[in-house]
Amino acid sequence: MEVKKGLYLKAALAALALFIISVSVGYYVEAQNYSALETKLADIEDSTQTALLVNLFMQTHNASSMCSALETELSDVERETYSVYTQLEQNKGMNILTNYDSLRKKYFLMNMRFYLTLRAYKQSCGDPTLQPILFFYNSQNECPECAAQGKVLDSLRQRCSNYRVYAFPNDVEQISMIKTFKAYYHVATAPSLVVNDETLTGIQGEPQVMARAPCVQTT
Repeated sequence: MEVKKGLYLKAALAALALFIISVSVGYYVEAQNYSALETKLADIEDSTQTALLVNLFMQTHNASSMCSALETELSDVERETYSVYTQLEQNKGMNILTNYDSLRKKYFLMNMRFYLTLRAYKQSCGDPTLQPILFFYNSQNECPECAAQGKVLDSLRQRCSNYRVYAFPNDVEQISMIKTFKAYYHVATAPSLVVNDETLTGIQGEPQVMARAPCVQTT
């Protein structure tokens, strides 16, 4: 009997050790992911700030010759921004060790700054082809229509080189600037798009979006 108890105890201790190792590995992996995302966000924020300063310099010094360089910088930042957004959405439920909600909030504020910088660039450089699109979706609750709209926009981003998509959660109340955007554009439900300052409610197919924002086909 004592032998069986000893075996059970050893088995329990082994299971506990495996559990602790598994949790520790999970913590480590999540911490590494968080750190990598934090670094990427910091880099994007620096690039966005640089683009904003270049744009202000152009406005105050009438230096339109810098438009080409600024366009390249903004395109590079946009690709990185979308990559980070995808990773954040994939990891939004992983809050075992670190606070992804805080990181997401930082991302959305940075993305708003980037969107406004792009709008300022479009005005300063007179680029009529550039098409920034706002996409409001539900992040807290299931929204099949939002997922479908996201796929449409992903396809359009691949198809149209002049499209820039900025996604923001419709159901996050803690970020006041999102509430400001929603109030200005009269966004009440998700999915909603803002294309050329026109608010479109409900899922929109590629033809509907392209009818309001001329597409420059990717070569």
